[in-house]
Amino acid sequence: MEEDLKRKTTKALVWSSADKVGQQLFYLVAGIILARQLSPSDYGKVGVLTIFIALSGILIDSGFSSALIRKKEATQADYSTVFYVNIVISCVLYALLYAVAPCIALFFNEPDLTLICRVLFLVIPMNALSLIQQTLLFKHFKLSVSARVNLWALGLASVAAVVMAYCGMGVWSLVTQTLGLAVLRALFFWAFNDWRPQWVFRMASLREFFGYSSNLVVSGIINNVFNKIYPLIIGKFYGMTQTGYYTQADKYQDIASALVSNIFRSVAFPVFSTVQDDLPRLNRICRKNVRAISFFIFPIMLLMIVVSYPLILLVLKEQWLPSVPYFRLLCLSGICSPFIILFYDLFNSLGYSRLNLFIEIGKKSYLFLGIALFYSSGIMSLIVWWVSYSVLSLVTGVFFARRFIGYGYGGYIKDIFPYLVLAMVSAGISAGVYLLLPGDVWRLCIVPVVYGIIYLGGACVLKLEMWQEGMAMLKARIQKGGEA
Repeated sequence: MEEDLKRKTTKALVWSSADKVGQQLFYLVAGIILARQLSPSDYGKVGVLTIFIALSGILIDSGFSSALIRKKEATQADYSTVFYVNIVISCVLYALLYAVAPCIALFFNEPDLTLICRVLFLVIPMNALSLIQQTLLFKHFKLSVSARVNLWALGLASVAAVVMAYCGMGVWSLVTQTLGLAVLRALFFWAFNDWRPQWVFRMASLREFFGYSSNLVVSGIINNVFNKIYPLIIGKFYGMTQTGYYTQADKYQDIASALVSNIFRSVAFPVFSTVQDDLPRLNRICRKNVRAISFFIFPIMLLMIVVSYPLILLVLKEQWLPSVPYFRLLCLSGICSPFIILFYDLFNSLGYSRLNLFIEIGKKSYLFLGIALFYSSGIMSLIVWWVSYSVLSLVTGVFFARRFIGYGYGGYIKDIFPYLVLAMVSAGISAGVYLLLPGDVWRLCIVPVVYGIIYLGGACVLKLEMWQEGMAMLKARIQKGGEA
């Protein structure tokens, strides 16, 4: 059984990696093209609205997707009931946001936000249509279908957005990309997934899931309000242009951070749920995930800090240079994100959704304190506080991991230490090379190559576990291809 789970996990990781890498490449390429055509103010207008979409997503899902994945023998009645609840909640939320759109526009003193809100928020019911299909694919490790749907939908939506940007449609290009993605994903998931809801509604299913999911809903609301609150604060007190700089900085650091987080998250929670009753095995799997995340996240984020200036200048153009200081600090926060999410999913898989709620309340109290103290001190002060909040979140996650599965600070530091030190040494040497090179083009082209050679060469020489496992998987894949 363990070998079968390992095989499923490995296959799921491959497809999850293809899905997430492909999505981030689409976002990166489309984002570069769009950023060269659009203004920071355009990005700011969409950026201040993301909190409403994120909150709606939490309310629609209501934590039921996680409950369905965690339940080992979920029935057709369970899935159908949750589907209808999702649809009803999404329609109610859209109607409410449609009505308050003028108030949102008035709050930011941007009259055109009214129409933007009413069109963009159609994402909410569109996303609700495909939640159960996605849940079933994750639960049964069928990520190949999910990968194909996501890549086709994002590719087509991004092409449409780029065409609109070149036609001078401005902020509507960004609206089209977001809404188009939601519509196409819903269509494709229904076309390529044979699940259909039955005409059944079972209150017992809601009561069964409510105790677990209600904590996730409240936790998700708190988490998303504060995770998306910075664009609101910056938009209100510093204007849409500064909001655009912040959202772009956050977006591009998040491309790397979210890539690593989502690859592991799409597999980790179903695996954790499968072995939730075997704590020693859960400990081993968790530690393996921490080492794998470390192998990728440390070098990627530190490299982006080193090349941040030429990266922004040459890729996004000079108008985006004010976002460089924001980008560098947010990269430090991005290092913590995949680990924070891993521990969050670990506790949910064990049924401790209420613990996650209490943890979120405590962390957000700390974040709120910083916002109250520094909102008028400048954007950099707010971001520094955000970095300290991310570190606190990680420390808290390890603290409770020790309590539940015996994985404490000593084990965590031991697991991340070789990858962190190697990444820092690689960053230091690469920064020296950066200073010796004559221009930004050379820096952006040569420094990543130098960094990669030092880091991967060091991993090979030191025989780091993740390097050896990666090479073993690659050799196995090559041999399998040769035999075919």
